[in-house]
Amino acid sequence: MDFCGVNQLKVGIVGCGHLGQGIALSLIQNGFPKEKLMLSYRGNPATYQQLEEKGLVSCLCENQTILEQADILFITIKPQDIMSMEGNRAAKDALIVSCAAGLPISLLQKVFSAERIYRMMLSGPDTILEGKGVAAIYPEQEVLAGLLNQMRVQKIPLSGEGDLNAFSAAVCLPAAMLQESDPEKIQAGVCAIGKEYPLFLDLYDWAKQVRPSLRTQEEIDAYIAKMATKGGITEAIVNSLKRQEPFADALHKGIERGIEISSAVQSSLK
Repeated sequence: MDFCGVNQLKVGIVGCGHLGQGIALSLIQNGFPKEKLMLSYRGNPATYQQLEEKGLVSCLCENQTILEQADILFITIKPQDIMSMEGNRAAKDALIVSCAAGLPISLLQKVFSAERIYRMMLSGPDTILEGKGVAAIYPEQEVLAGLLNQMRVQKIPLSGEGDLNAFSAAVCLPAAMLQESDPEKIQAGVCAIGKEYPLFLDLYDWAKQVRPSLRTQEEIDAYIAKMATKGGITEAIVNSLKRQEPFADALHKGIERGIEISSAVQSSLK
């Protein structure tokens, strides 16, 4: 595959949790040269075992090496951990791509002291690896859009950066729809929030198609646990549903959690 010239570049991924691993494997599956892929993680033995099982250990590098050499740099760490990157300097012409929910471009520019920064929010790694993923980029960037196309990830258009908060919550719909089993409550909730945030209506049909068919509560709990980051947007939505709150309210809690994360990180920069 051509990868719109990306296969001639070096791609780095800082943070090798579920999302970072999903991006790495999707790149390789769709023709990206493994030797041009660089990954870093925080030393968790369980993460190393996952990387070993998936044949990604040979791609491991130190953060500094990735920052110095990567042409495209994905940041897939938790939003709450973004301050650990403060003061790091990427290569001058590198495209820095933040996949951390809730963190605006203005904040990321302060953290990295760089201008060429983009935000890319993606659906869960299971959908990405199955060729059924969705993603949004802000601002638009031709190389990144071509990369998503070759990864078979559908790019969802945005009207502005503010849409990313809604998108980040909307891609949690598959997990939310497993937690809430009543289809009438789900549809009513999506229609209600869709009046304010049309992205939910756009992604509802997608969510119905990719929601896994799980038979037991144990399987459902395991899937949600894999999709949810502690203190993150999916967790906020699922916890709201566990409290028997209306589906639309739970989705609002997800949007609000993204805003809270952003505010907390911005306060730490002052």
